Amino acid sequence: MNTVTTKDRPSPVAIGVDTGGTHTDVVLFDRERLVTLKVPSTPEDLTRGIVEGVARILDQAGLAADGIERFVYATTYVTNLIVEGKSARIGLITTAGFRDVLEIGRASRKPDVYDIHWRPARPLVPRPLRLTVRERISPKGEVLEPLDQAGARAALSALAAAGCEAIAVSFLHAYANPAHERRVAELAAGICPGIAMSISSDVVREFREYERTSTTGVNAFVKRPLAGHLGALRQELDRSGIAAPAYVMRGNGGVSTFQSAVGVPVALAHSGPMGGIIGGTTLAKACGLSEIITLDMGGTSADISLVSGGTPVLTDKSHIGPYPLLIPMLDLVTIGAGGGSIAWLERGEKLRVGPRSAGSVPGPACYGQGGTAATVTDCNLLAGRLNPGYFLAGARKLDSERARAVLRSTIAQPLGLGLEEAALGVMAIAEAQMVDAMRLVSVERGIDPRDFTLVAFGGAGPLHAIALAEALSMRRVLVPPAPGNLSATGLVLADVRHDLVRTIVTDLAAADRDRLLGVLGELTGEAITALAGEGVPEDRRVLLHSVDLRYQGQNYELNLPISPDLLDEGRTATLAERFHEQHRIAYGYHLASRPIQIVNLRVAALGVMPEITWPRQPRAAGSPEPAEQRMVLLEAGRTERVPIYRFLSLRPGHRFAGPALIEYPGSTLFVPPGWSVEMDEMLNARCERREG
Repeated sequence: MNTVTTKDRPSPVAIGVDTGGTHTDVVLFDRERLVTLKVPSTPEDLTRGIVEGVARILDQAGLAADGIERFVYATTYVTNLIVEGKSARIGLITTAGFRDVLEIGRASRKPDVYDIHWRPARPLVPRPLRLTVRERISPKGEVLEPLDQAGARAALSALAAAGCEAIAVSFLHAYANPAHERRVAELAAGICPGIAMSISSDVVREFREYERTSTTGVNAFVKRPLAGHLGALRQELDRSGIAAPAYVMRGNGGVSTFQSAVGVPVALAHSGPMGGIIGGTTLAKACGLSEIITLDMGGTSADISLVSGGTPVLTDKSHIGPYPLLIPMLDLVTIGAGGGSIAWLERGEKLRVGPRSAGSVPGPACYGQGGTAATVTDCNLLAGRLNPGYFLAGARKLDSERARAVLRSTIAQPLGLGLEEAALGVMAIAEAQMVDAMRLVSVERGIDPRDFTLVAFGGAGPLHAIALAEALSMRRVLVPPAPGNLSATGLVLADVRHDLVRTIVTDLAAADRDRLLGVLGELTGEAITALAGEGVPEDRRVLLHSVDLRYQGQNYELNLPISPDLLDEGRTATLAERFHEQHRIAYGYHLASRPIQIVNLRVAALGVMPEITWPRQPRAAGSPEPAEQRMVLLEAGRTERVPIYRFLSLRPGHRFAGPALIEYPGSTLFVPPGWSVEMDEMLNARCERREG
């Protein structure tokens, strides 16, 4: 348990819950302690595992349910609905002539131009359920053709008769004028009141027809099931005596109430990994680090994100499965490489790892729950890097013999390899996939990863972190004091956040100042209303203004923070200079003579939570004593007896060299030869590559 303090008024007693594919992480902060817990996920009914975990951590902390003042939740529920295709039968109503926008997509959407087996993704809405209505609005919001209300009624009736449980409405240029979409929603309330409606102007007020329609379709796809899931969780919390406000993590790295989340559920896409980015960034700041790469490796996947200048990067161009989303998300790369990732043979001869995972049920073979496939966790166990008697602090015993038998029969014997070679091969492939993802967020964007610190967490992250850092010549790795629960801790640290946007394409030099300020004023009003609806007091509200700019003729933009006065007459030259410089930094050049266009105005509405600081403890004298020693496979043909340290016995100032292992209650850190570790005042393990 860790002691924490707050800088201003006391933080609320809060619980954070992060449900993953294998484990559910629970943290409790009660002003004096940070209590952590990891329990198996219950995919057949997520609420059961959540409520059981909350009950256990309350008992562990000796607190009553009615003492909880804030509950924050992160989930992969929305992502899983899309990836697994589980959800409602939905319909789409769009402008006449644009029925096949979702099918046509973009010419550049193909992920690999050299893949001759590639086929386009199945449209989210099948063609018979994509209907059109005559109407037309210009990019400036002018009504060119009135809405055919009879046609709209007919389309709604037809989709209702077809058994649609949700309907998406996405009209051409509705971002500029939502009147026609809102009228269709009004008609739907009378014609098919039981059907969940999603209109694009409520989901995303931004141009780009394909991405906006896709985002609205995804929103409709998950709206009803997410409302049911959050409603059931709210009921279970009430039954447990937790009446505190309940928040859920959004893809933008902020949280919103359950009520707000149900309105725009697509904003919860990638909710699960975002707590880790927030937690890793906050911890790094406390350590004086602003340039980091976060690695969150759990049982099912690995999530990697680059943070520069102490601020996570937001992007509005992400995907959920094969479908593009046009909403702000923290920038990350997710791959199917986790502790539970299954090793398999392609055509019986090529070793592959993932993306399929054993999950929590049956889990890796060593769990002894009927798993018949070898996983990365099984290989770490056979290499001696996991303790069969101290997994999850002894809550689960691992079966080494079962892992050995499965790895031998499924991988080693078919390939003619020894067990050691097979185990190292599986881990090497998983690590290579993660290295590629780390290159994607750094090297391929012109960023040198050697200038960054790798912040590693998740149940499996610290096992592989130093190997990944070595592969990219990184010199520093930071492992937090509760690495298996950092994502859940990040939930408690997150602020309320809503992102509002309005497309207004115009030349910067000739922009109508009154129009720009009017739109910015509308966004500001909506932002204040959103924060008030979340119960954020006025002294905790922060509004951040920004603008998307591009050179005339470009099809991509750069976002620059602004103050409203930069839109004043005579100040646009300053804004232009900033854009030229930002473009040069991002792309290596700028076009001083090319006209600049304003594309989008944005307002981020933040409800700032009381700041929590990590506990600091006095430094201890002397060197730590290992709890035991164990034979560990370091590389092919090299097995050594390695000291094993228990995290709970380590103190600030303790320092030792690899090879070594640190066993946490929810994770394990493997320190290979050539690296040293020092525990800092917050009990982070600061790993550094030794010179030479």
